[in-house]
Amino acid sequence: MNAAIDTPEILKDWFHRSGVHDPLHTCIGPLPNSRASIVRWTSDHPDAMIQTVSPHLNDYRIAVMMEPVDARIWQQGRPVWGGVIAAERFRICPPGAGNQWSRLSSCDIVNLFVPASLVDSFSDLRQTGQPLTLGANQFTSDRYVMETVRRMLNAGVMAGPLQSQYCDGLMVALLSYLLEHYSRPQEAAQASTLCGARLRRVLGYMEQHLSEAVTNQQLAELCAMSPSHFSREFHAALGLPPHRHLMKMRLEKARDMLLAACHALPDIADACGFHDASHLSRTFTRHFGAPPARFRRERGL
Repeated sequence: MNAAIDTPEILKDWFHRSGVHDPLHTCIGPLPNSRASIVRWTSDHPDAMIQTVSPHLNDYRIAVMMEPVDARIWQQGRPVWGGVIAAERFRICPPGAGNQWSRLSSCDIVNLFVPASLVDSFSDLRQTGQPLTLGANQFTSDRYVMETVRRMLNAGVMAGPLQSQYCDGLMVALLSYLLEHYSRPQEAAQASTLCGARLRRVLGYMEQHLSEAVTNQQLAELCAMSPSHFSREFHAALGLPPHRHLMKMRLEKARDMLLAACHALPDIADACGFHDASHLSRTFTRHFGAPPARFRRERGL
């Protein structure tokens, strides 16, 4: 999803794109001042299907495990976690981050979406002389984070009609704490010059031309870059080379069309830029862990 996560509808759509089909337990936000959001979702049943977490280009996402969850996580096609994530652990996913995961148990998970612009403005207020970025890639235990998240979830009882304002204050407190304890300088070597409007232009072009043979040259010309420079900057921005990100977008569209349950497989293959239904089926199976027919059947469609 390329848009800022700044309405309840976009929040719900992000979770749907990321494989969450259970109703959201709590959805607060965007908050009036910080524009952050708090979402809690639970599931009583496992989901061994490999799901792709959609990028969130304009927001940090803080994932908080309220209960233990047995999960498998991949980043850029490589396994990075396998086993039980303990309760009361959190990690910070930076803007643009995406991964794949499967869940072998029930779950109770809170996601906080914090606008990158808010993090940047707070970083400037610290006057450290260099911009900071939040970072906690591994699941970490922190009592203050857990206590603050619980207060947000209990905001309706604690503050009644002022729930949003109460959560706004807690979000400011939490962000101030995270910048003090979980921030690091934005290293120039890791920074990408492909961001903001230029990155949105590229992603928008990809989305509009999923059924076509999009070349690296075409994408590079949108940014006035050489193809090789564009590839490096794109990889730095999103963690995947352009052709792999384009394939991920095609697969996500194919998944959405399958879930709509009104499209034949050859039509989906044609709309999503695959050579034929067989090509789509093979690629879909590798990515999601099940062929399209089984994927659709297991969703009751």
